Amino acid sequence: MNRRLLAALLLGVALMAGTGVLIATAESRGAVFIPGDQPVTEAQVREKLQSEGYTNVQIARQGNFFEALGSKDGKTGKVVVDARNGRLADDDDDDD
Repeated sequence: MNRRLLAALLLGVALMAGTGVLIATAESRGAVFIPGDQPVTEAQVREKLQSEGYTNVQIARQGNFFEALGSKDGKTGKVVVDARNGRLADDDDDDD
C-alpha cells in the first residue's frame, strides 16, 4: 500500500513539474505575418508590406525585431515583426 501511495505521489509531482516547465517556457506568439515560423529578413518584411499596398516603407532593426512604417490609402501604419519567426510582436509603445 505504501508503495502505491509513494508511486502516485511521485507521478503527481512529475506531472506538476512538467506542466510548470511548459507554462514557464511558453512563448507568447503573435499573429503570423510571414508564414514559415523561421527567421525572416528585412527584405522579406519590405516585400510583404509592399505586396499589401504599402509605400514609403521604412524599416529599422531593434534587436530581434523589425519595426516597419509605411503609407497606405493616405494613412501611416506600423508593424513590429519578430525577426526570429516572422510573427507580429506586441507593440506596447502606445499611450492609449
